[in-house]
Amino acid sequence: MTREELEALREGWGFEAKLAAGRNGRGEVPDSFWESYSALANTDGGVIVLGARELDDGRLEFAGLGDPERVETDLWNGLQNPQKVSVNLLRREDVERVVSGGLTALVLRVPKALRAQRPVFIKGSWERGTYLRVHEGDRLADRELARRMLADAQPDHDARIVEGVSLQDLHEESVRRYRQLFTSKRPDHPFATEDDQGFLRQLGVLVRDRVGGREGISQGGLLMLGRELAIRDLFPHWHLSYREESERPTGEQRWVDRVADDGTWNANLFEFYLRVIGKLHAGLKVPFALEGAQFRMDETPAHAAVREALVNTLVHADYAGRGGIRVIRSPASFEFVNPGLLLISTSQLWAGGLSEPRNPVLQRLFAHLQLGEREGSGGPAIRQAWSTEHWRAPELRQDAEHLETHLVLRQESLLPETSVAALKTAMGSGFDQLEPLDRVALVTAHAEGAISHSRLTELTGEHPRTVTLRIQELVRRGVLSPTARPRTDGYRLSVGGPADSTEVAANSMEAPPSSPEVEPSSLEVLDGPETTRDYTPRAEMLEAVLSFCSGGWRRIDEIAVAVGRKASTVRNEYVRPLVNQSRLEVLHPTNPRHPQQAYRTKAPV
Repeated sequence: MTREELEALREGWGFEAKLAAGRNGRGEVPDSFWESYSALANTDGGVIVLGARELDDGRLEFAGLGDPERVETDLWNGLQNPQKVSVNLLRREDVERVVSGGLTALVLRVPKALRAQRPVFIKGSWERGTYLRVHEGDRLADRELARRMLADAQPDHDARIVEGVSLQDLHEESVRRYRQLFTSKRPDHPFATEDDQGFLRQLGVLVRDRVGGREGISQGGLLMLGRELAIRDLFPHWHLSYREESERPTGEQRWVDRVADDGTWNANLFEFYLRVIGKLHAGLKVPFALEGAQFRMDETPAHAAVREALVNTLVHADYAGRGGIRVIRSPASFEFVNPGLLLISTSQLWAGGLSEPRNPVLQRLFAHLQLGEREGSGGPAIRQAWSTEHWRAPELRQDAEHLETHLVLRQESLLPETSVAALKTAMGSGFDQLEPLDRVALVTAHAEGAISHSRLTELTGEHPRTVTLRIQELVRRGVLSPTARPRTDGYRLSVGGPADSTEVAANSMEAPPSSPEVEPSSLEVLDGPETTRDYTPRAEMLEAVLSFCSGGWRRIDEIAVAVGRKASTVRNEYVRPLVNQSRLEVLHPTNPRHPQQAYRTKAPV
């Protein structure tokens, strides 16, 4: 791994840097490492670097490890010690050495722990040693949160019999409506021939304890088809809410439609789904199109995506949580909120192919109605549907502080006209000269209030390192500015500054092309025609190189992309003279042909 690749990981992952110097300076695994290891494993995975530290301005400073071998040995010994940590998640390939400026650091990729492995805890106690990643820090989880993670480790806990609940606690009308819908969708299915109790047994609503021989109602069956009063006895914080917000909300009327568990209907999951799905679909247009040249199509992939999002919200919720199910429809978006964090990583969800429902009985009950995907394809299907409409990519947020998952589907163009118009007004011709990736970054920052590395990667599909370089360049040029927590809250459009005008900063931009992935041994691909057509005085080009290299170590290929010149031109005309003038320093001065050779602006004496 190169220093630049590490910088890309620092932006896109949960990231923690620790000096790990030890008392004698030789290096050791610090106690705080185990807290970060637990937090990342329990949340969404991430990267820990031993032998570096993050400065107040966000830069990463290498300090190196005096004895990397000793530190790595201590690391593996600790991972195998149950008094240190409950489980070792690391493989040999997850631990890598990075050498920069003659200093060696260890980079550890910590994966999200599997469902059965959580909570990952330290000091031999899940009650007092379970951590979560909240914003950019590690937070000790309270006993209740840790207990909920323990409950999630049981893959079929919604299949258990609920004590004290019988057939009388099922809502007769819900059972009738469910069976009617099942039969209409699957008239030839063998379940349809069963009597009511046989039907419920086949569905997994009525289950038998194979050991004790008793029969009862499963937790998932009660949630889906039960009486609200019986559900509330089991889950005191039971809450189901749908809200359609007004286009111009006022203090008196914040919404135009609402479904809430207000006692006017039996609030179980099936009834909630039936009441809400039509309202969600009413916000989507149905184009005139014929299926098989005979029948009009009544829904689009967007309809299927919204339905999938609603079912996923209900299937993956942790109903022991306090926040409840919340579905919010605004004039330009849909938002789905459920208690409980994802049981798989965010990247796995969007990649597809892995299904890990928190409530498998609920998943089967919806699947019997041909609702919801069971092969882990729901995430990709939602993204594809939104991409087909040219809308902004779905946004998935995990709120580890409140243990909630938010899915936001915006019915907005990737480049909303209002934001584009506002930026063109502020930036003039500078906006049209931007590269596509830069335009998406600035428009998103305007439309959503900020743009983070992960959000820009999510929207564009670009490689994380390319996104890192473009954000750094936009910050360097003064068009974006970091928030107080740039890794989590991102970057905002810059306003004010020396010229007190975004327009001045924007119009001064000579936008370079996006940075491609270029290996150090493949510099020749850059030696094509110059990417800038106008003549720039040599003195200005030299200053541009110095400005770009002031942000850290830069390779020739990165400088070439940033200033829009061929690699050979940059090397011979700009970098070499600046090195000779002692205005640039060299990362590997004794090995000019080092494959990771890089340059940095020399600080004034």
